[in-house]
Amino acid sequence: MPDEPAVYDHYRLTEGEAAGAVFRVVGVGGGSDDDRVTLLRLTDAAGNREATGDLRQVGREELDRAFTPASDPSPRFELPDYLAGLLLLAGVALAVHPGGDRLGGAILAVGGAYLLWRRH
Repeated sequence: MPDEPAVYDHYRLTEGEAAGAVFRVVGVGGGSDDDRVTLLRLTDAAGNREATGDLRQVGREELDRAFTPASDPSPRFELPDYLAGLLLLAGVALAVHPGGDRLGGAILAVGGAYLLWRRH
């Protein structure tokens, strides 16, 4: 590999049972003779973000052989998800506010929850 891995670089695993998973470099060897890289798994094999806590230490040879450079995976939630969440929160706020409309707030909250449920 011509470029040395740096913290925040991303790599895709190309072999093994988790092939396709994306990893972020979170540590690079400490000394001149230490060629290990610490990777944190960000996605499953299908590319969906996961909070796994899966840390792996690999040597540079294994990094060259079993991984390819990758881009930062897309965020888990897209704009429609944020808008649906906003509807949900606005509905709850409207329903519990002393001067608010409980029925209107409930309709907004249920609508936002339904949109989130349908998208996931």
